[in-house]
Amino acid sequence: MDKTNTRINRYMIPKIIHYCWLSNDPIPEKLQEYMKSWKEKLPDYEFKLWNFDCFDINSSQWVKEAFEAKKYAFAADYIRLYAVYNYGGIYMDMDVEVIKSLNPLLNNDYLLGYENQIGIEAGIFGASPKADWVKLILDYYQNKSFYREDGTQNTTPLPKIIFKILKANKLLNKHIHPLSPDYLTAKSYKTGQIHTTSNTYTIHHFAGSWHGPKEKLYKLVKNILGEHFAKLCSRIYKKFK
Repeated sequence: MDKTNTRINRYMIPKIIHYCWLSNDPIPEKLQEYMKSWKEKLPDYEFKLWNFDCFDINSSQWVKEAFEAKKYAFAADYIRLYAVYNYGGIYMDMDVEVIKSLNPLLNNDYLLGYENQIGIEAGIFGASPKADWVKLILDYYQNKSFYREDGTQNTTPLPKIIFKILKANKLLNKHIHPLSPDYLTAKSYKTGQIHTTSNTYTIHHFAGSWHGPKEKLYKLVKNILGEHFAKLCSRIYKKFK
């Protein structure tokens, strides 16, 4: 066995970083800057890119429909779970900046943090291979359409899905204890303010590379004026476009 494999197998969570890029466009420079921190702070990790060269789009109805609807983030939700379940390791969004080595976090069979007080951080999470809790969430997407019965898209965010499934299965804060937001997120999705502490391993910058201009505008209006006003503006836009 070579030295690399010896290092990987010391830990319950393998030293593999999974990331996903489903677009044919070049990776934006801003994301490449964040990704530089991965190799600087995690020099002995394996980095595995997931795209449709290594994932069969036809193997998942959810992925195929979400991708064809250009909802790339929702297509990636399934792929990230698939990667971590089958191979173990850590999934990271490409707008995650690594502050220090993740090695101290690999000694458990899961790596989860809160994004805020009620939402699980889905931009960085990890597990040992074939983890039961990941399978529970992966099963949510099995044979599932991206479209609801009324024809609307199911755009429920993954942090909400993870939280709901772990809670329903009585795992949250019993068998699984997510880290506080300062460990993995360390930034407010709403305000953009960074809050690092001595506990901080990564910062999720919420760059929204998957989001189109309409989604970014909706988020801006929601953060300033509230969700009710943002939904009202969205309905008006759809009516007159």
